[in-house]
Amino acid sequence: MHDKIFPIGPQHPSLKEPIFLKLHVDGSYITKAEFNLGYAHRGVEKCAEGYLLDTALHAVQRTCGICSQCHSLAFLNAVEPMAGIEVPDKVYLQRLLSAELERIHSHLLWGGLMAHEIGLETLFMYYWREREHILDVFDDLTGNRVHHSPDLIGTAKRAFNRKNLDFILEKLDLIEPEVKELKEVMRSERVITSRFKKHGMIPRKMAIDLGLVGPTARGSGVENDVRVHDPYMAYAFKELKVKPVVRNECDSWGRSMVRCDEVFESIGLIRKACEMIDPKEDVPKRKNVFAKGTYGRGRSEAPRGENFHFVKVENNRISRIKMRTPTLANLICYSRIMEGEDITDVPVIMMSLDPCISCMERVAVIRNEKKEVWTSHELFEGKKHD
Repeated sequence: MHDKIFPIGPQHPSLKEPIFLKLHVDGSYITKAEFNLGYAHRGVEKCAEGYLLDTALHAVQRTCGICSQCHSLAFLNAVEPMAGIEVPDKVYLQRLLSAELERIHSHLLWGGLMAHEIGLETLFMYYWREREHILDVFDDLTGNRVHHSPDLIGTAKRAFNRKNLDFILEKLDLIEPEVKELKEVMRSERVITSRFKKHGMIPRKMAIDLGLVGPTARGSGVENDVRVHDPYMAYAFKELKVKPVVRNECDSWGRSMVRCDEVFESIGLIRKACEMIDPKEDVPKRKNVFAKGTYGRGRSEAPRGENFHFVKVENNRISRIKMRTPTLANLICYSRIMEGEDITDVPVIMMSLDPCISCMERVAVIRNEKKEVWTSHELFEGKKHD
């Protein structure tokens, strides 16, 4: 067969976000895969510059519509030590509740989209039906279903009471048996296993060499979890030790099962945190925040992996903020794992990596009056600016 180039995207039914794949195929098998990015220009980092820390937190929380809490935690891990703020245990526990609920929400959303990619629309709706319970919890706790924004620097917008905690536990009791059934379908359905197993292989050595993070790395036998190796906030409490879900299949199947099992690990953490929270205790009132330092850095474990924020402060305002999302860390493996695969397996392999393109892409052009200007397209293609 002669080599052909098969384009996918930037707008395509199998990709929910804009990304362009240029696949070189021999027959139906991929010999080379090229990725072209830069279709979602957002500028979240620029939006935060020049603002006071509290206002910048509001912008940072809107980096992602699925996992906004992980960006809030990374930013707070960077800023609160700079401001010399002591945060009460209840605030830490409330942040853990929001973060783990968000992890469940993200994994259930992913499960539905994965089912959609292989044509199992009923399974897609079942996953999203359970996801609605988590959104109901966010609505009850914060008044918002998606960008819930429960945090302030050093405190929280409100204290969770007994009614709130009971509502969380009630919803978890509804979700847990249903997700167990959905996992069993994923584990036993031949249509699913035949599409997932032995496809999109990422050997353990490759995952380590490329520095992959999150379920993508843990599905290849690499125990990479910020909550374990650099515990922060309530994750440092001895009663809330995280047990990372690690599998050794190294394929789309292994990464999928990691996410399924992490839902139950998160449920356990939430239940334990609900026991530890004093529902009668209030949270501190919001105070004016003054940064004593100049630089700060913070990490958090997002549903997709390690999230990193670097913050520079001048005159108590954000001078520069740099965010590295998990998708940016994992992007380096995309081309390599496509090679040798059948073109029909591309949607499944892509979804097993759970990419979030929109929260990864924030800068489209590097501007410098004296030097050459490159766009992101030229950076990825290795071409010079015209």
